[in-house]
Parts: sequence; structure tokens; C-alpha cells
Amino acid sequence: MENDDTMLIELWPDISRPRDTSEMAYRFRAAAMACLSQDEFMIRHNLSTLEALLLLIYTISNHEGAELSWTLLGLTLNIGIALKCNGGSDTLRMNCIEAERRRRCWAGILLLHTYQATFFRDIDMSALLNIDATMPADVNDHDITADVILEPSSQPTQMSLMRFKIQMFQLSTKICRHLGGTSKYNEAALSLFDSQVAEEQRQWDSVFLLDGSPSLLDPSSYAHWCILQLYAHQLYLLLHRPFCKPRGPCFRSASRAKCIISGTALLDVHRQFSDLPRLRHYRWLLSGLTSFYAIHGAIALASCLLDEPDTFDLSPYRSDFDAAVSRIDRLRAKSQVCTKAYPILCHLQ
Repeated sequence: MENDDTMLIELWPDISRPRDTSEMAYRFRAAAMACLSQDEFMIRHNLSTLEALLLLIYTISNHEGAELSWTLLGLTLNIGIALKCNGGSDTLRMNCIEAERRRRCWAGILLLHTYQATFFRDIDMSALLNIDATMPADVNDHDITADVILEPSSQPTQMSLMRFKIQMFQLSTKICRHLGGTSKYNEAALSLFDSQVAEEQRQWDSVFLLDGSPSLLDPSSYAHWCILQLYAHQLYLLLHRPFCKPRGPCFRSASRAKCIISGTALLDVHRQFSDLPRLRHYRWLLSGLTSFYAIHGAIALASCLLDEPDTFDLSPYRSDFDAAVSRIDRLRAKSQVCTKAYPILCHLQ
């Protein structure tokens, strides 16, 4: 939402102070937390409580930083367990709507842990993978009735993105556990994980793209495809980084090339969310995780290019890097992560 948006004008009638979307968003988050507290959510909770917490944590992770949501996320995980959202046999006694609500809440809990797994790769999230739980059906809301869940559509559904994110959580947890151990220089493991990420990308192409290109009539599918690409290229950078340094113990020129490709890809996704009219309804993502991934991509790209010989032509990448720094500069008023990263990027520039 821009500062001159008509809805913001209605929400902020006080013309004596400049309108600030970040402050308004914070007010709403504070109001949501106050409502939960009035409801005594720490000791009295139901599915509506859990759903509200999931939305609140998602907002905090995207706007203020995933590192600030640890406490609420741990509480939410335990509430989910208490409400038997991960229960398999227990849901047999519920109608389909109640069972799917619980499954979707559990999927939401795993989704939020995906952010933690990629932000804090030294923390092992594998215990969550060992909890036996039924994932939600890949259907739209109107396909779920009290008595039956209809057959899934051949088109992307409201749950397709979440299901792919859960698969990425499972894969990213394995990758981060591998990188935290002594085998991070194992080239066979690198090749295996690399192929698994690539297979995920092929699945996204088949579901969200039309003959390999975005559909002009379905901007949400393309937005979901772009969001998933952020996860993929973040994992590529984490996987190949140990092999990127020419003076490192296991330098691979192919890995450095992969880091350059993925760093550039993260900047390009960031550009599309910022500039493409078809993605304008998703620009709010730029204030948090999308910019974080782009900043990681920019730093990885700069790190690789600084090691290239003087004869290497930097111009194709320099323009992408400079454009990204300009976007990060414009986002500083709305994004803490951009405010913190901008001086670092300027130094690299």
C-alpha cells in the first residue's frame, strides 16, 4: 500500500502527520496481539486462536524479521499439538471441514518453520519432520464440505503453494542439517541435493506455468512460482557456497557459476515483484523475506565477482546489482531489513 492509497487515507484521517504504512501495520499487529491477550490465549485457545497466531507470526516474519517470531512460533507449535492438529486417527471423528482446518494449521506451522530453517540453518528442525501428520488436501475451500472433500482440480488450488512450501521445508531441513555437519564438502551429497531442488522447480513449472511461460490470465500462479523460486535459489546458494572460494579447500568453478546464476536470479525475482504490474498486489512481500533473499543474492553475487580476474566482464551483473541497491534504498522507509542492509550493499557497490 502506497502512502497516497485511498484506503490508507481513510484509516489515517489525521493530516497533521505524514501517513506511514509501517506505523499503520504495526498498529494493526498490536491490536491483534491485544485482542489475543484479552481472550487469554495463553491458557484458553481454539482453532480460531491458532489461525490468528499463524497470521500474526507470518506478518511479523515478513515485516519485522523471522528472528523476532521465535517465542510466538514455539507457543503456536504447542497449541497446535494441544489441539491435535497433527493427529491422524483423531480427525476421523471430525467432519471434513474441522479436520482440514486442523491440517491446514499444522501445515502453516511447518511453513513458518521453513523461514527459520533457511534463516538459521545451524538450528536443526528435523524433529518436526518426525511428527506423523496428515497434510491438507490440495483443494480449494469450496471443495470441502462437512461430509466429503471433492476431487482436486487440474488447475492450481488455494493450497498448491502451501503444499510445495512444505516440501521445501522438508528438503531445506535436510540440506541445513547436512551443511551443519562435517560432510558439507561432500560432492556426492551436493549433487544429490542439487538435483532434488531442481526436481522441485520442474514440478512448479508444470503446475504454475503454461508451456513454460506465465499465464496472462492468472497472475497469482506466476506470483506463487516466483515465491517458490526464492526458496530454490536460496538453497542453491547455501549448497554451493562452501565450494565457491578459489582459495578454499574444495573449490569448484561450477559451484561459483551456480552462485552467480542464483544470486542474479534472486535479484531478478525481486525486480519483478517491484516493477511488474501483474505482481503489484504482492509488493508487500518486498518489505521482508523477498528483500532478505535478494540481499543474500546480491552479497553472494558480489563475493563471487570480486574473485574473478580483471579480464572478466562485470557489466551484465553490475547493472543488476546497481538496480537492486536502488530498490533497497527506496524500500528503507518500509523495511527494517533493507535499512540494515543498505549501507553494506553501498560499500560493496
